[in-house]
Amino acid sequence: MGGRHRLLLDGERWDRLVGLSRHDAHKLVRVLRLSEGAAIEVFDGRGRCCPARLVRAGGGGWMVELDLESASQTDESWRRVRLAFSLSKGRKPELVVRMATEAGVSSIEPCLSARSIPRPDKLRAEQRLRRWRNVAREAARQCGRSLIPELQPLRPLGDILEHLGEWKGVILDPAGQVPFVEWLRANPESPLLLLVGPEGGWEPAELALAKKLGFACARMEGPVLRAESAAAVAAALACQL
Repeated sequence: MGGRHRLLLDGERWDRLVGLSRHDAHKLVRVLRLSEGAAIEVFDGRGRCCPARLVRAGGGGWMVELDLESASQTDESWRRVRLAFSLSKGRKPELVVRMATEAGVSSIEPCLSARSIPRPDKLRAEQRLRRWRNVAREAARQCGRSLIPELQPLRPLGDILEHLGEWKGVILDPAGQVPFVEWLRANPESPLLLLVGPEGGWEPAELALAKKLGFACARMEGPVLRAESAAAVAAALACQL
């Protein structure tokens, strides 16, 4: 099914014939210029995908006809990674969300650290979360993933540090005791909670708390990366090593 246009469709709506919203129909027919009978791939964002084709409906609408017998469940074979990153200004968080989705992370968790910029109020934080979820959905559609990573609400760094659970934790810092790649190779296949800080770095108290709660402290080697680039590169390495 590689190369087909993809459509995100809630799994609860899957049936042999499913009507399309005006938005989806416009995108497929007007933007992508697909015609009746065109082959597409439908996915539910939870790992299930299905071949389908575009068909006309009454009243000028459009539907997709799903080949449900050929539907399949995708289980991603790489390491499970939760990426937590300190909130940064402008559109940089959207870039992190898009690249982390493409890298294969299972969860994206923005957080507020001592040096986070900005510090949005509740309404603005909710608006950003909705926008980031849309970014993740679109990135998954474009890169061929059938699983969309969970986008967690913005919360304080301490809340994330205190909920390590089954995950192995690692926090990136330029003064980390071990190279990040070396640490990954020493901990193969372990589900990972990865923390990436802001441009100004972590406060000493934040690093101390992370270490106290069981997080390793590792460093990225090579050229100095911007915070959003470091998050994307580290996420890709963590998923694949």
